Order: sequence, then C-alpha cells, then structure tokens
Amino acid sequence: MGVFLAFFGCVLIWGSTWYAIELQLGVVPKEWSLVYRFGLASLVLFAICFIRKERLRIRLQNHLWMAITGMTLFSTGYVFTYWGTEYLTSGLVAVTFSMLSFLNIVNARIFLGNPVTPSTIGAALIGIAGLVLIFMPEITVLTLEDDTTLGVALCLAATVMASIGNVSAGAASTRSVPVLSFNAWSIGYGALTNLVFALASGKPIAFDPHAPYVLSLLYLSIVGTVIAFTMYIWLIGKIGVGRAAYMAVMVPVVALVISTFMEGFVWTIEAAVGLALVVAGNVLMINRKAKAVTPAAPDCVEPEKL
Repeated sequence: MGVFLAFFGCVLIWGSTWYAIELQLGVVPKEWSLVYRFGLASLVLFAICFIRKERLRIRLQNHLWMAITGMTLFSTGYVFTYWGTEYLTSGLVAVTFSMLSFLNIVNARIFLGNPVTPSTIGAALIGIAGLVLIFMPEITVLTLEDDTTLGVALCLAATVMASIGNVSAGAASTRSVPVLSFNAWSIGYGALTNLVFALASGKPIAFDPHAPYVLSLLYLSIVGTVIAFTMYIWLIGKIGVGRAAYMAVMVPVVALVISTFMEGFVWTIEAAVGLALVVAGNVLMINRKAKAVTPAAPDCVEPEKL
C-alpha cells in the first residue's frame, strides 16, 4: 500500500506542478527561479534533518553520488527542459520526457546491472504510445526546419540527465544514507549548480513579491520538491529505477486533466484511447509481481523521501 500511495502521490503532485510552473514565468528569469526553488527546498530538508537528528555526516564516496544526483536530476535536467520549452509545445516536451521510463530501464541495466523484464519494457512502450496518441495534434505539426530541432535536442538531453540522476540515486552505496539526508545534500548540490547556470546566463537577479509567484514557489519547493522527491527516491529503493520512472508517462496525463478544468483542454477520441493505453501500461507496471528491479531499501531509507 505504501508503494501505491507514494507512486500516485508523486504523479498527482508533479502533475499539478506544471500549472504552478506557469505562475513562475514572467518577471523572474527561469534560471533564478530554479535557484530559489531548490535552494529553499534544500534548506527546509536540512532543517528537518536537524530537528529529527538525522545523520548528516556522510562518507565522501556517497557525497560523489549525491553530487551527481543533484547536478543531473535537480539541476541540468530542469535547466535543459526549461530551455527546450522555449521552442516546443508542452505536449512535445511531455512526450520527449516520457522516454525517461525507457532510459531508466536501459541505464539501470548498464550501470547497476539490474535485470530487464519484458513486462517492464512492455509497460513503458504502451505508456509512451498512449502519450503519443494524446498529443498527436501537436506531433503532426512538428517540423525540424526551425528551432524545433534545438528544442527536441535540449529536451532529450534533459531526459538523459534526469535518467543519470535516477540511476545515481539507485546506486547500491547510497542505500546506507538516510533518505532525508540524501535529498538534503543532493538538492543542495543541485541548487549550487543552478546558481552557476543563473550566473552564467548573465540574467539579472530578480524576485517577484506578488502572491501568485511566491505561493507557487512555496508549492514547488515544499510540495513539488521536498515531499515529492522524498517519496520518489524512496520508491527507487523499493521498486527499482525503471518502474519508478513510469510516472514520467503518468504525470502529463494528470496535467492534462487539470488543464481540462483550468485551461479548457478539449479531449479527442485519440486522446481518450491514449489515456486508456497509459492506464493499461500503469497497471502492468505497478502490479507486476516479479522481483523489484532494485533490492528493497534498508530501514534507514524508509519513507523519508518525497
């Protein structure tokens, strides 16, 4: 039951963050918004670790894995995605990022030696196919004659970076680190990397004190990062890198449901069939009774994630 709650909790939270991110755009450059989001999230996690007396002195070897996770999953992946969205529609970004479920299976096999099961591959492909159907109107007008090629390249690079971060978080040596501590350090490294990107961009430091920006920033930092990523890293330890990443297929569907009520998204027959495929892939992925791709995390890595 804990796995189901964590999985769908992540899906629901990240599905809603797409709308919250829109409220971040405008006055503040995207690069600085990422600095604020992950910097605040790291500070909150360190404070929680201090209050709970979590172990924060971590071996140097584990710091390497946490730094890799931070620089890829919490920084480069987001920066490349934000840059890519300047050239692509949200639907194309979603389809591109859905490849995370497949990349995680492949990278976990290459770098962690995790077995690849037919049901996991099948579920990932079914989900991606469903997402393609949902966003078919945007895909059919895709052209590589303009900056779209750059956008696709950036989003694919973002997905690769996120997958590397997922795999580093699932490395065997990281399981001895308490989840909250792992996230506090990893997100901290991500915030520092985002600061480098922001400074390199040359864009001026800015902050929007108005309620929509501040409230969305708090939601993205506390709910979308502290809570969601804590559950997600815990899930990686429980069900494996490949299965946990299937939510990359589910999240855009939740975002579309929200868009239906908030922005007037109109569902088509193709979108309905695509949704059915996504759900079918989800059932196949989550209910698979084979062994988890990654061994269960020890007690010290229990639900302290997301």
